[in-house]
Amino acid sequence: MSRTRIDPKRSPSHRRARRLRPLWTAAGLFALGVLATWLSSRRIHPMAEWEDFLDGEDLPPREPFPTTPVEVAGPAGILHVEEGGSGGLPVVFVHGLGGRGAQWGHQVAHLRPERRVLALDLRGHGGSSPAADGAYGVADLAADVTAVADELGLERFVLAGHSLGATVAAEVARREGVERVAGLLLVDPNGDQTRIPRAELDPFLASLRSDPAGEMRWYFKQVLVGAAPGTAERVLEDLAATPPEVLLAALEASFTHSPLPALEDYDGPLLAVVSDMNSLPYSLPNLRPDLPVRLLVGTSHWLMLDRPDDLDRILDDFLGTLEG
Repeated sequence: MSRTRIDPKRSPSHRRARRLRPLWTAAGLFALGVLATWLSSRRIHPMAEWEDFLDGEDLPPREPFPTTPVEVAGPAGILHVEEGGSGGLPVVFVHGLGGRGAQWGHQVAHLRPERRVLALDLRGHGGSSPAADGAYGVADLAADVTAVADELGLERFVLAGHSLGATVAAEVARREGVERVAGLLLVDPNGDQTRIPRAELDPFLASLRSDPAGEMRWYFKQVLVGAAPGTAERVLEDLAATPPEVLLAALEASFTHSPLPALEDYDGPLLAVVSDMNSLPYSLPNLRPDLPVRLLVGTSHWLMLDRPDDLDRILDDFLGTLEG
């Protein structure tokens, strides 16, 4: 592998003890080895401390989203898309669980002067309609991406996906092939979550089903420690805007889907950009030693928000190799 470094009813201690084992599964969700480290050191941030941190944050203004909003008829309802720019190989950005396309705002603003860019909200996220049939599997979300590309006339494009969105992007690439998907950028991608032992997965799912919104917020906070100013607030805001039933359905479906077959079937250019703790046994860089990797250190799981300029440069290099 090539690497380049570039309920208030529960006390914090009670919550900590109850979650120690399920945290392994949370680590599988985000493909971040940092949670494994926290399990051994027990450096879990109590909820009260987190709220103090968030309340005291002096936030920079949000990046303007320099695009035109478009509504596309998707397989399960209306899909919200932000579109802008023209020329070059188009780039389609896919967000992760509980996110929205606007999390790619910095990259969209960077690329828009020279090429066409799209950032969509997957079904049930952001401004897109929820699925009436409750279908939030990886294949269902991949169908959203394809529907947007079809409706907006993208003959050939590059896909960039974050976290669960990276798994979705890989599935789109597998289905469409290199003839249509010119390249695939995986930003801190999920690993192969089918490899998580049931003894760890079942308690996590039981806890999640009891309070999807509360549990997901707690877990998101664990992988936001170390984030750049403003990242945590924006990520948690987007998470809170996502219906709990969407979070639960998409997460449960993701535990039954391995991204490895899609990556094996897609024979186009690949690049993974990972945080320095994406190193669990079932993380993609460990399962695919031949996967080209660029490493960004000292970030949270949301690399595009924590290190936007560095990710922009990596994206430029990747696009340059595709067009060169």
